[in-house]
Amino acid sequence: MRRFAFGIVVFTVVAFGCAKPSSPPQPTPPASIAAATRVEIRPLTVSFRGQPIARLFADGRTESAGPNAPGTGLMPGPTLHPDGTMVMTRGGVTARLDDQGDIHVAGPSGAAPGEQLFGRISGDQLSMAGSEQPWSVRVRGNLIEFGKDNSSQIDGEVTAGMRHTALVMAAAFYIDAAISPP
Repeated sequence: MRRFAFGIVVFTVVAFGCAKPSSPPQPTPPASIAAATRVEIRPLTVSFRGQPIARLFADGRTESAGPNAPGTGLMPGPTLHPDGTMVMTRGGVTARLDDQGDIHVAGPSGAAPGEQLFGRISGDQLSMAGSEQPWSVRVRGNLIEFGKDNSSQIDGEVTAGMRHTALVMAAAFYIDAAISPP
């Protein structure tokens, strides 16, 4: 028993002696500091055969052709925020992009079920949850592909950040289109 007690004392001394001294509490950053930027919000246009089918404005608003033919008019779409949140056009539905690239959808406040996984952005690909395809939407250069034989063009300078933003827009449009009208 004496040996066991001695072992406990030695362990305690070593554990506390080797531990880093506790640092003083860090001040809480002010609320005005923005959360991590997960989506570049700047003007972006996606075109099909020269006709705009989707736009992102500098304030995060989007618009898309929706069920309309390209060039016949765009309708208001979801609003994107730099922190990765997306506000859909109806039903109080929101979505968020987390730091792992997962996109979660939540219904109106208090609605069941809670958040549901919609998909994941990894590199230049969006894979929808439950799909057996390796990708549902992908960006290659200035082309955004919505399946094997359906592509459109991202207009202007296309950076890695803008390719990512185009995938977030596509996810938001798919989510918004899936919401049943009231």
